[in-house]
Amino acid sequence: MKFNSFFLFVILSFSFFLQKNNESFLVYAIGDPGSYVISTTEKAIKTLTDESIDPQEKEARFGKLFDENFDIPSISRFVLGKYWKSATTTQKKEFIVTFRNYIVKTYSSRFSEYTGEKLTLINSENESNPKLFIVHTALNREDAPPIKVDWRVGLKKDRYVILDIIIEGISLAITQRSEFVSVIDQNDGNVDNLIKLLKEKS
Repeated sequence: MKFNSFFLFVILSFSFFLQKNNESFLVYAIGDPGSYVISTTEKAIKTLTDESIDPQEKEARFGKLFDENFDIPSISRFVLGKYWKSATTTQKKEFIVTFRNYIVKTYSSRFSEYTGEKLTLINSENESNPKLFIVHTALNREDAPPIKVDWRVGLKKDRYVILDIIIEGISLAITQRSEFVSVIDQNDGNVDNLIKLLKEKS
């Protein structure tokens, strides 16, 4: 089971949600989604590279970010794919919690791999649903071509939430769903085996 493709998704997603000086982690929808992505990214970088934050505190902040800034049930439904409908209510609840814990535990320690990349806004546009947006950006790197990064952003009440990130045309949410569904397929449709595997990696 390969989870590496999700790493860049997590780094890019959470990097712009961290706030300085222990400010509230809840990010409200102020202005347009493009400005939102860029302005919060700039505020985040110093915290991401702050070596004074110990691993436990970083994991706690990371978990708070995930809980407050992502629609975890919706993401969980999507990445479980065709097996969401057949899963029991208990399995669905357990998967949501386990998926959340896996992401927080696995990736909270990897912010040290950030090497100074800068995100530049290109433009943003509405999807057919007026509460859904695509924010087009470029991740600029030294001595390498920029990486095209499109953010699928939803407006939920008074705040924005990230629904997907498309890197060079590849949807990372779809990639994650493909990997999870493949694992369940290989285990005769047993969702519990995926949950068990994620728990082992948490």
